[in-house]
Amino acid sequence: MVYWLLRRRIRYSWGLLVLTSFGVLASVTLMATGAFYSRGLAEAGLRHSLASQAPDILNAQVIAQNRPLGPDDYEPLRHQVEDAAQSRVGGLLRGIGRLGRAQTGMPLTTEPVSPRRSQLGGRPFFMTGFQEHARLVEGRWPQMPGNVSDAGAEMEAVIGASAVKGVGFGVGTRVFIWPFPGDSSQSITLNIVGVAEPVDAREEFWMGPPVDFSIAELADAQVVPFYVTEDDFFGAVGSRFPTVVGDFGFHLYLDSRLVTYGQVDAIQEAMDGLETDINKRYARTLVLSRLGLTLDEFQRELTLARIPLYVFISLFVVVVMYFLVLIAGIAGRSQAVEAGLLRSRGASVAQVSAVLALAEGTVGLLAVAVGPLLAWVIGRYLLLPTMDPLGGRDFPLSISADMFWMGAAGAVLAVGVLTATAVGRARLAMVESLSARSRPPSSPFLLRYYFDILALLAVGLIWWQIQGREGFVARELADRGLEVDPTIVLGPVLGLFAAAVLLMRALPLIVRALPWASARSGSVWVAFSLVRLARDPVPHASLAVMLMLAAALGVFGATFQSSFANSQQHQALYRVGGDLVARGPGVDADRVEQVAAIPGVTAVSPVWRQSAALFGASAGRSANLIAVEPDAFAQAAWFREDFADESLEELAARLQSPSNGWEAGLPLPENTSRIGVWVNASPLEDHAGMINLNIWARVQDARGLYRNVALGNLSDTVRATDPLGAWRFMEGEMPDALGPDTWPLQVVALFLSSSSFNHLTDAGIYFDDLTALVGPSATEGVVIEGFEEPGGWRPFAIHGPQADEALIAPEAAYQGNSG
Repeated sequence: MVYWLLRRRIRYSWGLLVLTSFGVLASVTLMATGAFYSRGLAEAGLRHSLASQAPDILNAQVIAQNRPLGPDDYEPLRHQVEDAAQSRVGGLLRGIGRLGRAQTGMPLTTEPVSPRRSQLGGRPFFMTGFQEHARLVEGRWPQMPGNVSDAGAEMEAVIGASAVKGVGFGVGTRVFIWPFPGDSSQSITLNIVGVAEPVDAREEFWMGPPVDFSIAELADAQVVPFYVTEDDFFGAVGSRFPTVVGDFGFHLYLDSRLVTYGQVDAIQEAMDGLETDINKRYARTLVLSRLGLTLDEFQRELTLARIPLYVFISLFVVVVMYFLVLIAGIAGRSQAVEAGLLRSRGASVAQVSAVLALAEGTVGLLAVAVGPLLAWVIGRYLLLPTMDPLGGRDFPLSISADMFWMGAAGAVLAVGVLTATAVGRARLAMVESLSARSRPPSSPFLLRYYFDILALLAVGLIWWQIQGREGFVARELADRGLEVDPTIVLGPVLGLFAAAVLLMRALPLIVRALPWASARSGSVWVAFSLVRLARDPVPHASLAVMLMLAAALGVFGATFQSSFANSQQHQALYRVGGDLVARGPGVDADRVEQVAAIPGVTAVSPVWRQSAALFGASAGRSANLIAVEPDAFAQAAWFREDFADESLEELAARLQSPSNGWEAGLPLPENTSRIGVWVNASPLEDHAGMINLNIWARVQDARGLYRNVALGNLSDTVRATDPLGAWRFMEGEMPDALGPDTWPLQVVALFLSSSSFNHLTDAGIYFDDLTALVGPSATEGVVIEGFEEPGGWRPFAIHGPQADEALIAPEAAYQGNSG
């Protein structure tokens, strides 16, 4: 009977079914598109993260330290590493390179005599593929097999070109390495037959810088590496000296391009398990690779990138659900008589509900089959072209099961809303449906129980939570990962819902006021229309809310991709600091000028960063001290308006002028060769036996550079016949290489330095008559004016129980009235 009624109902209400079918299909397609876009975002982000790293650091290095060189010990280690690599990362493995080095403490000589102590050591090593990735500068590769005797082992070797410059060895040189220092009866004899250098020092093969071509600096010794073949390393050195220890390495070359998003967790577990498997038998074996860290960083970035997607999908689902409720509510008025008639003829609530909802359920099944295909077309040709992780190379994505699961979830939501509406209509009998039609409600169900107030409270609570967490994510304490809090992500959804219910409460009030105003100022037909509108305002207000929701969703959807791309760009610029940043040990002025002269470069700003210790209340803590050139920094550094209340130009301008009130120093004559000052240490009479104070003057040149001038040590001028309280002239030579562009010079500070063992109580030192010298004696000097002017000197900030003071006093005068 239900099936018989359903066919006739579809025949007469196909228009309504088309509208509801559109809503169901939109819900399914949206959810499937979200799954496709999320997977595309993950795959594109993964490929970009892996492509942004150098291939050599994404590979894995297995290092077994302090292992015997004997082949009997090495072969089990080799099989253990290779088996573990195949079982854990065999799908990514492109090849395995082997490396072995002897210990570093073996002395090296050019004579067959073992030294008791040597500053130079030798280290034979082998590396598979070494000859293919290095080229000979001189000589040839080892050809003759090594031989073993009672005196040790002898073989041919190749030395690096950089090492040759340091030790002077060359082709034809014969060197001796002594495994047991002090024992001249056993040695490793190496005949140097070639000099080599790397073909490409940046090649992935070397797993970093090729260190085996140059001398290694270890503590107080230098170690020279010598390349030998793998057969000689084990057949000669290892078999003759099996108890000598060394380090073995295995280079696992991985093809990171094969990594997909679905394999991320498995690969992270495999990298951890690789080290665990090897350490079960060979303890303290290390597995070094940045692949796991790169995948961790990718997952954190993906979590942050998916938040806008979750918000967008949730908003779209809410709008679609409201659309279905609206359509079902409008249709319910026309179907109320139909449902009441069926109830009056003996149909149950379940039968009537099945008649009203079975058609939508059938549409839901069809939508689950069609929606993912439509989502793939939208994603493949509209969304994926916006992603470019590999610089123009496309990456195809196929239809997957998660698209159907997400589409099914969307269908369940849509059909569930329609079914709930149908059940509500089916519960009304004929009399109840006619009563509701003659006296329609003036407010919807949500507003009768003040759900709008509840929605506002929920929005306020979630908004407060977002402000407290400063985002939509929470950090896990166990693994320091990020997870999205679904209750916070629903904040925008609740905000949209709150706006809708508030509009539903306000519109009926406005509609009721319009007939009153039109009856007094408008035509009769206008008043009659508005009266009918005011009598049943819910449908019209619902349509107005639908337009508001559609407009809000349209604005969000139009700005979603551009906002997401802008967010990613800002995050990248924040991490880098500017359009292009070059890092190095130091940058001189000439290099800055060279970079500024490159076409296309508009501004260059050198930045110096160093760790510094804090004094005062924060003593004992460290901070980063950053020095910049203010004008250039404001033009070159990346800055966003919400970083500060002021612009970067305004902040940089504050660095231009001295904010601490310091004035210019005391100018020196241009022909000054030495400077000096008269010093009296009479307040230190009680410490005459432990005076160890260095007197310094700091000079600034015209370019703003500072130079320190050593004026001497007080202990050098104190004699038994020369009392401590006597005045003495402390002088020092001006710095060398003072060109004409450095003048004028000025003295900006006098300071003291002492040994940390020199503990003095509170005391003072007298200074007077800063003098610029042009001849060999102080009498030929020029006393600098302004030395004793009040307010000219300020003490350095020194962390201690009592701050230093700088005073102008008569007792500090060498000549004149004060010092």
